[in-house]
Amino acid sequence: MKVPFFRKRLKVRDVMTTDLAKVTPNTTLQQAAKKMKEYRVGNVLVVEDGKLVGIVTEMDIVRKAVAKNKSPKTKVKEIMTNPVIFVSPDDEIMHISDKMLMNNITRLPVVDLEKKEVVGIVTMKDILRVLPSFLLDKIEWLRVHPGGGAKSSKRVKGVCEVCGKFTNNLRFSKGLWVCEDCE
Repeated sequence: MKVPFFRKRLKVRDVMTTDLAKVTPNTTLQQAAKKMKEYRVGNVLVVEDGKLVGIVTEMDIVRKAVAKNKSPKTKVKEIMTNPVIFVSPDDEIMHISDKMLMNNITRLPVVDLEKKEVVGIVTMKDILRVLPSFLLDKIEWLRVHPGGGAKSSKRVKGVCEVCGKFTNNLRFSKGLWVCEDCE
């Protein structure tokens, strides 16, 4: 039986891009920039013998090359970020978004941990594109299934959807989460 979209946990594989802009460590910055333009992306993955060895972003080119008067013929290996923080296709979106925020990054390569090869990339834009509808579906499911299948005796804390008052004992009534006074 297929799990409905709103019941499953959103995984990296559900949102990642698989058409990747890849270069080798000996690619020049000019060639890397052209590859970014061709793919209409803000980064290239640096791959050697099928393995991820680095990443170069537009910001890397600006800060580590242009601002330091490096030649367009400079090799990407001289400015690439290494080691690279990466994720697995099976990681949950909510967890990797935390990883992005904590490390102040907007994209993460996706590596198949068994094969040890790059299979995609996930960006903050990818996450933001799917998250609103995912959360709305989840909220609607919770409206129809109050408590999400939890024991009915469990207390639910939150804000009453009628009066706006915070309470430790919300109840689901007529499609809304309400306090005792508004029920």
